[in-house]
Amino acid sequence: MARHARLTLLVWVLVLPVAVLGAGRFNASIATGDVTIDGSPSHRAAQLIAERFADLPPETDVAVLHSDRLDYDDARFRTLVQAALHRFEAIDGVAAVTDPAQAPERLVSADGRTVLVPIAIRGDAAERQALADELAQAADDLATTDISVEVTGTSPLAAASIERANEDLARSDAVALPVAAVILLVAFGSLVAAALPLALGGVAVVAAFGLLGALSSVISFNAFTRTAVTMLSIALGIDYALFMITRFREELTRQPVADRAGRVAAVGRTVATAGHAVAFSGVAVMVCLAGLLLVDAGRVRDMAIGMIAAVAVMVALALTVVPALLALLGPRVNALALPWARRRLRHPDPERSIWARIADVSLRRPILVAGLSLAALLALTAPVIGLRYGVADQVGPVADTAAGRGYARMAQQFPAGTTAPIEVVVARGQGAFDAADLEAIARISQAAAADPDAAAVTSITGVLDERAGGHTPEVLAAAHRDGWLDDAGNLVSQGLDAAVISVTPRHGLYAEQTADLVDRLRAMTGEIGAAAGLTVHVGGAPAQLVDIAAQNASATPVVIAAVLGAAGLILLLAFRSLLLPATAVLMNLCTVGAACGAMVLIFQDGYGADLFGLNHDGFVQIFIPLTAFTLVFGLSMDYEVFLASRMQETWRATGDNQAAVRAGIAHTARVITAAAAIMVSVFAAFMLTDISDVQQLGFMLAFAILIDATVVRLFLMPALMRLFGRWNWWLPGRTSPTLPGPDRSPHG
Repeated sequence: MARHARLTLLVWVLVLPVAVLGAGRFNASIATGDVTIDGSPSHRAAQLIAERFADLPPETDVAVLHSDRLDYDDARFRTLVQAALHRFEAIDGVAAVTDPAQAPERLVSADGRTVLVPIAIRGDAAERQALADELAQAADDLATTDISVEVTGTSPLAAASIERANEDLARSDAVALPVAAVILLVAFGSLVAAALPLALGGVAVVAAFGLLGALSSVISFNAFTRTAVTMLSIALGIDYALFMITRFREELTRQPVADRAGRVAAVGRTVATAGHAVAFSGVAVMVCLAGLLLVDAGRVRDMAIGMIAAVAVMVALALTVVPALLALLGPRVNALALPWARRRLRHPDPERSIWARIADVSLRRPILVAGLSLAALLALTAPVIGLRYGVADQVGPVADTAAGRGYARMAQQFPAGTTAPIEVVVARGQGAFDAADLEAIARISQAAAADPDAAAVTSITGVLDERAGGHTPEVLAAAHRDGWLDDAGNLVSQGLDAAVISVTPRHGLYAEQTADLVDRLRAMTGEIGAAAGLTVHVGGAPAQLVDIAAQNASATPVVIAAVLGAAGLILLLAFRSLLLPATAVLMNLCTVGAACGAMVLIFQDGYGADLFGLNHDGFVQIFIPLTAFTLVFGLSMDYEVFLASRMQETWRATGDNQAAVRAGIAHTARVITAAAAIMVSVFAAFMLTDISDVQQLGFMLAFAILIDATVVRLFLMPALMRLFGRWNWWLPGRTSPTLPGPDRSPHG
């Protein structure tokens, strides 16, 4: 790269416009994502609906018409409802609009002043979100001074959430990048050296989004994935450049260069050391993130693929663009030095720095330092014992939008579960329902209606009983033949061999009572279905949340075990040591545990939440600890590899373990601290959002990096390595030339 610097940069200059186009495609494709769990009961229910109800639209949104002065009996209100029916039906992509006067379920509030108009829409998630804007515009056109019209539902709320996420992302970047610039100026003392990592961070975001744009044709990415990728791209892009520029400047100090050959050689030594650490670090982060692929949730897997692709882009940029730029700049990388930093740039003395003195403390009192560090980390980890999972109401951050207001209005005037009913799918193997089948459906409907947490139940047998006085196969066939079940087409399939029983929970989608209702329905319907020989699955959004919680509980130990094993193997290959990977895994577990414990204290228990303006939900978002675990483990190994690689250089040269530990801290602590400060500022900036899962992820990552770069890297790691002595570098079966230096005691 150094020998062909201009060609390398030219290639990236040609790639960037393509990446910009891909980034635009990626941003345009952002959707809610698939929240189903593969093979779960709710997933099987959705599959059954897709098979038996082939013409059923994938989503039904709701137009909420409300007046403070008029009620539904007023002619003006009814006229506007009819106008809304015609206006929404005329929109391309709308499959059907239900007249509230003819619907099988109650769509007029008790006071008559709020009316719901269900709107069935077609298309994939991105198309439905685009359609939500057209529906919202139609609602604005329909609204009068007396009657408001607001469209809400999955896609309208998702579109509003993505728009809000865009605003949050811009605000976070506006905070994170200036802070990162200040930290880089302090760390480098040179405008040129400080500008390079910032530029690389910006290019990293564009390049990562460009790659994800190419992948978006086969993978559905959501707004949370974009936020996570932005975090990683900025933080890793800056950090990797920071590591390599720092080492290059050190090489220039050690061996000044005067010509192109000298610059090429200095770049070569930089990539052979810091570049080697960056490569291993990137692989480690990607392997840790790959642990999320073991989760049977499409949304989590897609997010993992997106972040892995982003890290791959970071490593490629660091190992190509940075060496090329350093080769062209040479000593000019220190140009435009700040006055107070000129002496340090000319005469760096890491062996007498504050970092070397801190290392001396750990090396002189290793047992005390290690004991205090472990005690502090374990104390922070203790709250994890009381960890409670949950899912925050996603409507809160968009409550001031039309979709949010419509949702709130509907929740006030109708049962809280109206927007997200539980769907009990009943199907027989072949042929239309017989009398026994219909009787089983009726029993399920009656049992569901008797549940105290169910506000309403709508089923084909209930409709038949109300309109025809019975639910025999003959009545069902006649109703289907004569077409008077068209407005109940979502309750029974065209083949009359499958039915959906819609259960409206009395409580909201995210309430614990709704989850308990799902569990009771599954137990009850399983017994009745088995006795009648019917296939019964309980699905819908509430059931999906129950399945997500179950999948999180079962996947967590598998993912943790896989990540620990993979991380240990990578470090074993990196350092050819048995003890270093083991201690690294232990320290990373302590870091993750401390960060998770702090998150429980703030977001679950509420300590300091109001002080920092954070959401106090009373629980931790599902999958956030697992996602943060993989990220923190990978990012912690970033510093582990960079620091231990420098220690290993001295160990191989001298065979003196204590000198190796001290030299590693002295030469890398400054850059690790700067890199950590940048990561903390980037991650913490994302806590400015109102979205709970982004707040919690940003906090856990920021706190983990803070703990890792201070308590772990400056105190715990050197203390443990001092205690283990020569055994740090031991690997069974290694030959003597690999173990440098004379024979010493283990604590030499």
